[in-house]
Amino acid sequence: MGGLHTKLKDRPIKLHTNLNIVEETGECSQSYYDGELIQKVKGLWFAGKAIITRHYSWKVERHNLKLGRVS
Repeated sequence: MGGLHTKLKDRPIKLHTNLNIVEETGECSQSYYDGELIQKVKGLWFAGKAIITRHYSWKVERHNLKLGRVS
């Protein structure tokens, strides 16, 4: 990566990010504290090409279980 004193812009491998977009509304997610747009890591940039390493998007949902007697 070039060592400790190499500037960030001169490093050969960088993160590839995209804006975090809410699928239901189409709006960009903003941080709770300062309102900046949230970026999601999608992979790496190397030699001018994007290498996608995050193929899946996970979503946390509430699941209601109906507990009852099984006959």
